Amino acid sequence: MIGKTGRIISWTTVRVPPANFSYQAPYPVVLVELVSGGRIPAQMVDFSEKQLKLGQKVVTVVRKTIQSETDAVIPYGIKVKPL
Repeated sequence: MIGKTGRIISWTTVRVPPANFSYQAPYPVVLVELVSGGRIPAQMVDFSEKQLKLGQKVVTVVRKTIQSETDAVIPYGIKVKPL
């Protein structure tokens, strides 16, 4: 999934996050239509407010997902950033 490109077709801002995500709030979650086909929901990172819009081109990247309090493992996952 790393390096796949697409465009934002919908988005929302999470203001009341689930456990372990509270340090990131508020944060945008976007629905991306991939150029290769299919759609994925993902948190948007490394962006400015003007880039949070329908049609914005994005690319998938690996980032830390949550603040783990139970062990020394740092969980990583797929997020998207603007192109």
